[in-house]
Amino acid sequence: MIVYSNSCSFGEPGQGHEVYADHVADYFKAELINRGQAGSCNRRIIRTTLRDLIEYGSNDVVVLLGLTFISRTELWQPWLPATVNDGHFHSITVDHQKINWSIKGLIDTIVPDIHQLADARIKDYYKQWLSHYDREAEVTNLLTDIIMLTGWMQSRSIPYIIFSNVDVLPDSDLVGYNSPFISSLQETIRADNSILDLWKFSFGTYSLENGFIPKDYDLYKHHGHPGGDAHKFFGNYLITNLNERYFNKEIR
Repeated sequence: MIVYSNSCSFGEPGQGHEVYADHVADYFKAELINRGQAGSCNRRIIRTTLRDLIEYGSNDVVVLLGLTFISRTELWQPWLPATVNDGHFHSITVDHQKINWSIKGLIDTIVPDIHQLADARIKDYYKQWLSHYDREAEVTNLLTDIIMLTGWMQSRSIPYIIFSNVDVLPDSDLVGYNSPFISSLQETIRADNSILDLWKFSFGTYSLENGFIPKDYDLYKHHGHPGGDAHKFFGNYLITNLNERYFNKEIR
C-alpha cells in the first residue's frame, strides 16, 4: 500500500518530527509519498496530486489531501528552477513576517500594497491578481477542482480524505452559496463524506480545540504550525476516518 499526502507546509515532511501522514502510513504499514510543500496554493496541491496518481497508478493507494488558504496563487516562473514534475509553476509567496497573523488569516490581510512583499519580478502580476481577487470566484474554482479530482479518484476506487489544513472556507456572509453558479458545487462537496467539512473543520482549529499550541505561535499566532503531538493526534483522527469510510476497522 502507498499513503500519498499533499499539502502546504502544515503537512510537509522535514519538520523535525513525524507529521500526520507518517502516522497514517505507519498504521497501515504502507510506503509514504509526501508531496507537501511550503507556500503551496490549492491549485498546485490538486494538480500535482492528480498527475502523481496518474503516474503511480491507482493500485492500493490512499490519499490525504490538505487544503490551504484560498488567497494563495501561483505563476509560471521560468527564471526559477523547475520543481520535481511540476515545471516552472511556483506559488507566489510574500514576506510572512510582515503579515498580521493575529486576525482571522491571510484571507483578510489582502490590502492594495501587499504585493510589495513579493519577489520583485512578480510584483506587477501579483498587484493585478490582487486587484481582481474575489472570494466567490476562488471558492467556486476550488470546489470545481475538488469535484473533478474526487470524481477521477472515485472512478478508480481510490480511498481519500480531503480537509482544510489552516483556514476553513468563507461562510455564507461572504459567499453566495445559494447562487446558481456555486450551489450545486457546494451540495456535491457536502454530500461526499470523505471530505471533512471545509466550512467548519481544519487541522489547525482541531489541534487548538484539543489543547495543542502551535510550535511557532509567537510568529503565526493561532495559524501557527502544529507540533509533533498534534500531528500524532490528528493522524489518529485521519486513521479513524479512513477505517470508518473504507476499511471497516477500529483502531486498537
